[in-house]
Amino acid sequence: VCGSWFDHVLSWEENTTDKSTLFLFYEDMKKDLPNVVEKVSAFLGVNTSESGIDEICVKCSFSEMKTNTEKENYNPNQTVCALTSNRRLIFRKGAVGDWKNHFTPKQNRMFEETFAEKMKSSKVAKHIVYEF
Repeated sequence: VCGSWFDHVLSWEENTTDKSTLFLFYEDMKKDLPNVVEKVSAFLGVNTSESGIDEICVKCSFSEMKTNTEKENYNPNQTVCALTSNRRLIFRKGAVGDWKNHFTPKQNRMFEETFAEKMKSSKVAKHIVYEF
């Protein structure tokens, strides 16, 4: 629908030194979300207190976002996501790698080969933890 994920990610390579671009990686957020929130705050020029950082971290947790989205999904006037057939945002398990359970072994192999080929020279992709 929106084009190639690979092309999209690779198009940002030229912005790795651009001060108006902030790269965030899931593994960093998983390991130390408060530090990532501080980085985003500094990038945006926003002073955030320690209690504010704690509150943001709670609201950014998978369970909190899933719960809030489920509440929003019940409101027929709320359009959360235009990419699903029923215009609802979907939070599944909140676990890395579950996509493999939805692909056939052949599809998994095809994706692994495509990922390795398309992302082999990517600097940004070195930060992407992809479990084959």
